[in-house]
Amino acid sequence: MPEPMIEVTPTRNWRPFSRARLRDAIGPSNPLYDILEREMFQDVYKFVDDDFITSLDTTFWTASNSGGAGVANFARQAGATGVACGVIQGDGGTDADGDARLFGTSNLTVTGNRRPILFGRIGHQSAVTTSKFEFGLVDAVAAGAVNVKATPTSTRADYAVIIRDTVDDVLVSMVTDGGTDAVTSVDPSPSLAAAYATQTWYTLALSVDEVRGCRYYIDGVFRGVIRSGPDATVALAPWIYTQSRTTASRTFRVDYVTGWAERVPFSGDAFTT
Repeated sequence: MPEPMIEVTPTRNWRPFSRARLRDAIGPSNPLYDILEREMFQDVYKFVDDDFITSLDTTFWTASNSGGAGVANFARQAGATGVACGVIQGDGGTDADGDARLFGTSNLTVTGNRRPILFGRIGHQSAVTTSKFEFGLVDAVAAGAVNVKATPTSTRADYAVIIRDTVDDVLVSMVTDGGTDAVTSVDPSPSLAAAYATQTWYTLALSVDEVRGCRYYIDGVFRGVIRSGPDATVALAPWIYTQSRTTASRTFRVDYVTGWAERVPFSGDAFTT
């Protein structure tokens, strides 16, 4: 019996793999809609998708640090210290305020007017006391996008990050800044069910829209919104940052980072913006 013919696009009544087609087929009330929506390659593109299964992809990521004793750039954990699903780790070292930085510099892959959403799974391998981390979208590398979390001030101009800094408090909050609006912070509401703990995975999500609205989620629960984030047309890239707030090592791990956005911006020239 001959093999069946290769399935090809029909010549009549064909519609591209778009959200309009998905909506017609199953409707947004179907739980599968949200899962499949990110695969709508006509409408949405993945600006980052890394499970860190192999060595760090330096064609996309740039790893750097502040220097000092014990600092280690973000790199994949392998061998005896590794975990099965692929994990990267950075270490701020044993000098107070030493840091490790990871930035998607190839190059500045999304803008707020494309409504990006960024997901990641993070956790501290060592102690969580006297430490700081940031996870989000920023416009350039710095010694932390947030300079001071309490009554916030910034090091960068345009960004939105989920942050925990024990110099301020122990909350996992969100801080945003932009050229149009001043730096702003919001604490989680509701707060975490239990205190942020070592060797515990947390799933983070951060979204930005074309009117500078930023929202964040921890473990699938909405925690807060700020309506004064990065300007809509400023290029942003994924950002992971860890800092030791003491003279003891603080190792920070990331299991995966994935993010997608609208292919066509909500403002500006769709061909050049």
